[in-house]
Amino acid sequence: MSPQGNQLCSAVAPLFVPADRPERFDKADRSGADAVIIDLEDAVVPAAKEGARSNLRQALTLRNPTYVRVNAAGGNWYDGDIAAIKALGLRRICLPKAESPATVDAVVQTLGDDVEIIALVETARGLEAAAALAGHSHVARLAFGPADFALDLGVAASEALKAHAMMRLAVASKAAGKALPLDGPSFEVTDTAKLTFECRQALDHGAGGKLCIHPAQIAHVISAFQPSDEQLRWAQRVLDAAQDGAARLVDGRMIDAPIIARARALLLRGHSQSSGGV
Repeated sequence: MSPQGNQLCSAVAPLFVPADRPERFDKADRSGADAVIIDLEDAVVPAAKEGARSNLRQALTLRNPTYVRVNAAGGNWYDGDIAAIKALGLRRICLPKAESPATVDAVVQTLGDDVEIIALVETARGLEAAAALAGHSHVARLAFGPADFALDLGVAASEALKAHAMMRLAVASKAAGKALPLDGPSFEVTDTAKLTFECRQALDHGAGGKLCIHPAQIAHVISAFQPSDEQLRWAQRVLDAAQDGAARLVDGRMIDAPIIARARALLLRGHSQSSGGV
């Protein structure tokens, strides 16, 4: 049985919030993000991890789809994280360093058949298992962690490396019938031009959204993943030219069925977003 709702499928800008900062939970929920991820892993220092679990109860009161990023399976804090989540009846998990459907199966076995998981791919093993992870019925979406991925490979987090990984995650997601993956967060908070550039690159490489680590990033991420006015005007010109079914040149390019389908999809996305959808 697949999880109920698959709430994350259309999210563009989920926001991380540290689990040891409960005063920020409601602010994150009202920030404009379309999902919230309460983070027990990277955002919490080791000495504060056990205490941070006591704040998870507040996740039950948030309006947005709310996930808990646990610590990695096999580590010192994973079992305690899963136990705390089970005790509270939470059912949305962000699983870091996901490398095998067996790890997902273990979460489902412990938490129940209605659990919904973001599988965060951050290692070479995880990337090799992307198709199997995306195909798991309890994985709502794949997400990418470029910093840990580069660390695992022992190389710099170059644009070429990130593009390669994202395109593979996008293909795996599409083949499994899942939403396009979420790109990893940008560390650019004040340089909005660079953040927008990163978003556009991720979009070109197959991402369907981008994880956020600061509320100031949300509006820029959402905007970057929307079709631009220029794209929407092009799409409308294509559909106008294709009304009689005859072959036409649009902007010097012959339009055919795939191009018409892309134009239609762009206009549909633009309409959905202007109507308040995500």
